[in-house]
Amino acid sequence: MTRRLRSLVSVTASLGAGAIALALALASLHSCAQPECVVPNYTDPECRVIVENELARLDAASGVEVRFVDPRGSDLDWDALGLVEEPAAGSVRARVASVGDFALRIRGDADEARTVDLELTNVDPRAVLRVGPVGDLDSGITLPQPGEPLLRRQLSVDVDAGAEVELRGELPCPERFTLAFVGDIQTNPTHFERILERIREDGEAAADAGAPLLGMVIVGDLTEWSNDEEFFKIRALLGNAPAPVAVTAGNHDIFRGAVAIYNSYFGPANYNFDVCGARVAMIDTASARLASSIEGRLGELVGRGDADLLIMATHYPPHWGLSGDGWSREDQPQLLLAELALAEADLIVAGHQHALRDSIIHVGGRDLRQIIVGTGGADQGLGVARFGYLRLRVDPSAGITPCFVEVPPPGWAGPANEPLASLPYCDT
Repeated sequence: MTRRLRSLVSVTASLGAGAIALALALASLHSCAQPECVVPNYTDPECRVIVENELARLDAASGVEVRFVDPRGSDLDWDALGLVEEPAAGSVRARVASVGDFALRIRGDADEARTVDLELTNVDPRAVLRVGPVGDLDSGITLPQPGEPLLRRQLSVDVDAGAEVELRGELPCPERFTLAFVGDIQTNPTHFERILERIREDGEAAADAGAPLLGMVIVGDLTEWSNDEEFFKIRALLGNAPAPVAVTAGNHDIFRGAVAIYNSYFGPANYNFDVCGARVAMIDTASARLASSIEGRLGELVGRGDADLLIMATHYPPHWGLSGDGWSREDQPQLLLAELALAEADLIVAGHQHALRDSIIHVGGRDLRQIIVGTGGADQGLGVARFGYLRLRVDPSAGITPCFVEVPPPGWAGPANEPLASLPYCDT
């Protein structure tokens, strides 16, 4: 019973049953159910779920509809796997949120054929792009490969009146590959840029060794105050990253309740994707809790599916003993760990703590490995800062081999940090 309802019943109790019934009816006029997030507050994780789905679809001014869909197949008409914008009438920009394969569908104007000028961002230059009728891509065309190793493509797509076409990007898969993970950039994008440059150098060496860098994953706290200039700076840096970047939000990325600032720059924070035999599940814990709708879908989001390997990436570490400021609900990290144990997850990667940590969590007879890599540039207190990134060598048939690459600040002449007993520094 609401506070308003209790007050009305109290005031009218001496007036008889008829008056009480009238009071109940009047109270219900002001307390009827409303859809979630009618008055937006984007510090609420449920509001971010709603907006990340909305931003993955666009009704353009030209009359066409552009939306992300799951390249693995789905019953959903569209899915929160990217960000679609219209910077100017007739021009559409689509940022792919995932690493690996992706798909968009473009539905034409009902009355007139249209040409859509499309800019794709965060796309691997090695990806093969095909365009054709939905369900019959083989009858379509394969677009020429770009001449430069950039993460963006410019193309024009013709759509007949009332027709629908699909644009699919497919990444050729090596036998083994590399992924890079890092979190907690916050006040130090300058040093994060140094980490990006080291990842670029290491990626070139990895390609020569037959394990090319296929993607980066950032586990939140890209910014300190959720300001536009902070997000603009980070998005610009990531636009020139050495590989596509998957991102989820941290608590410092969601301070502005009136504006979905994280989502407007990067799109979804709750999604999963498959890359060459490995599934990566990105979960939004920026509010120190899960949205109710995400809690209800955890089995789907962190499930292994057909993948050989499963990695979950999030901001708040789900293990209660290593969760920093802590979750606002104790049951949710326990539920998350239980789902990960059921799925036999190979690795959990988190941030929030500005440190490097490696631990084994015992859950339901299974051992889950959790690595905290809040080393992207944020202040680490009075100790010697350990900046750098987590490198994963991934072989779907053999497993995941992690190591840490330290990127010290320039001019540092002091003693190097000792590696963790269970997590070595990378040799090359």
